[in-house]
Amino acid sequence: MLRRYPGTVRWRQALPPVFVFTLILFLCLSWQPLFGALLILEILLYSITLLFFGLIEGFRTHSIPILIGLPMSIASMHLAWGSGFLWSMVTGVGNK
Repeated sequence: MLRRYPGTVRWRQALPPVFVFTLILFLCLSWQPLFGALLILEILLYSITLLFFGLIEGFRTHSIPILIGLPMSIASMHLAWGSGFLWSMVTGVGNK
């Protein structure tokens, strides 16, 4: 879709692929202390952000399943979208 209509790309659509790419990059380079620390920092900041918004929404709706499920569903959505986007860039899937 993005190859066919590149003008439709928004900056927020690029964030999950960038996130997954940096996770992979930092993981591959984590034998160096700086990149290991960056990997941990990125995962911590992302997790804290998801938990924060899960807490806000969970308390707002008085729902423990939302408090727990929202961060998990958003993380799985970001990782799936980012991974799929990067995989399609590498394999050329969707090039027609």
